[in-house]
Amino acid sequence: MSFPVTSYDLNPRGEARLTSLASYFQEIAYHHANKLGFGYHDLKESQTFWVLSRMKIRILRYPLWDEKIRVQTWPCCLDRLFAMRDFRIFSGSGQVIVMASTAWLVLDGQTRRPVRPFGKLVQYRDGQEKPFEERLQKIALPGSLSRLDLRKVVYSDLDVVGHVNNVKYMEWCIDAAGNAGLDRSIGTFEINFMHESVFGDEVEIQGTSAGEEEVFFMGLRTSDEREIFRAHLVWDAHDRMV
Repeated sequence: MSFPVTSYDLNPRGEARLTSLASYFQEIAYHHANKLGFGYHDLKESQTFWVLSRMKIRILRYPLWDEKIRVQTWPCCLDRLFAMRDFRIFSGSGQVIVMASTAWLVLDGQTRRPVRPFGKLVQYRDGQEKPFEERLQKIALPGSLSRLDLRKVVYSDLDVVGHVNNVKYMEWCIDAAGNAGLDRSIGTFEINFMHESVFGDEVEIQGTSAGEEEVFFMGLRTSDEREIFRAHLVWDAHDRMV
């Protein structure tokens, strides 16, 4: 599936934002799952729906303004309750410039609890090589984190199933990193989505740096201190604007 990098996809450097890349992944996953017979509308018939649980993105080069990129996805395997789906982005000249791996869960629409993979999901056992050697794991946070930001969930944060869209959490983390992103790019970004947050929730963004190249984040709902997400950002050490 091809996408043009438009003006509203851009960061201040004239490159596609990391969140734009994640949106491309979300869009092509929707279309491909529909084609295989277990998309949003197929699951809705059984009162279930997909949620993204884990994601890791590695950027070799960011797509540029007006560049036409090609995004490829494939279901690679089942890992317990997780349906694994991977991605590659190709540049206009055909080079791989971005790789990503994701883990998805099917939730019951009433209980919001995971259900076991079923029926057509056996196709998830067919796939291509994985972009990363390591499995997606729960991110291990360092000792102590401090408050960086506070977000109240508003209407524009919500997606079609009524909770905060996964791309919004990524955006919150990048914003909480402050002005660091003005003179350097993100090389790797990994995030775990732990629980839902909905309209009116207040989420405290906590974080800490691990040296100069890494930042860890955690989102806590203030009403019950439930952990909503945790994330790990690694800056591209070779990319600094002077």
